Amino acid sequence: MKVLLRIFLLLAPFFPPLITAAGAQEWPARPLRLVVPFPAGGSADVQSRVIGEELTKVLGQPVVVDNRPGAGGSIGAAEAAHAPPDGYTLFLATTGTHASNPALYKKLPYDPARDFSPLTLVTMNPQVIVSGVKYKDLAFIDLIAALKAARNAPNYGSSGIGSATHLAGELFNRVTGTTLVHVPYRGQGPALNDLLSGELDVMFPLVADVFSFIESGKLHAFAVINERRAKAAEKIPTTIELGYPSLALSPIWTALYTNAGAPKPALERLHRELVRIIAAPAFVQKFEATGYEIRTSSPEELAAFASEERARWAELILSLNVRVE
Repeated sequence: MKVLLRIFLLLAPFFPPLITAAGAQEWPARPLRLVVPFPAGGSADVQSRVIGEELTKVLGQPVVVDNRPGAGGSIGAAEAAHAPPDGYTLFLATTGTHASNPALYKKLPYDPARDFSPLTLVTMNPQVIVSGVKYKDLAFIDLIAALKAARNAPNYGSSGIGSATHLAGELFNRVTGTTLVHVPYRGQGPALNDLLSGELDVMFPLVADVFSFIESGKLHAFAVINERRAKAAEKIPTTIELGYPSLALSPIWTALYTNAGAPKPALERLHRELVRIIAAPAFVQKFEATGYEIRTSSPEELAAFASEERARWAELILSLNVRVE
């Protein structure tokens, strides 16, 4: 027996697959978790559930969506960041969690670069300036004039302090010279309800979040806050086209990450399957029909893109003097 053991140990280096198979399970061997830093029912949640369903099919293991909203996505990001680095926890990152939050919060419970391994971009979506019926017949330049001349201080709603909808409103005030009063809400849904009812004057949501309202005529879109027109709403001009080159923001994006330190086989498999799912015609058609633009990437491209976005949003946030305590 001892002789056989010595022979096995001598030959082991020449047969590493045998040792690996005996000592470890092939990934994935159990269910995965996809952490979403926003409530169920929102656009990020919908994306995650579609991706999770398709990933379940190809991996042969359930992918469970875990909603962890709060603090501009920081609660969910911290939850994902501190999970075991085994490739079983995915995270749907956003512009907020991985670009603007480091500049908004004095101290974050996670590091967007250090604590995560990038997988792929998912969607890009510009913001749009919209109003209810009150200003629907006005051109953009006339909207600005009307907001300046209003007897009662006009307002705008956002999904919370430090959100993209808040930052866009502050940039609008600075560039146009208006003094809109910021009304923060706990989520975009309630804010949109008040915009539709006329309690709010304007908002700066994502095109996808108000696409159906614009199409039905319940909201009027004045301009896309980006350097180019939205793919799903090409009739809406950009702020740059309308003579306001300083009133432009990067599109809001979502991307998929897992933990830093996850095994290389898991990273490679996840990237390969996710890109295939997101680039599939059915996925593209489903989300582009509602205003999103689909964008996949390599992990290296996503890492470089997120780094550039952090610098870009930090510069804007510093100039607007916005902080979240």
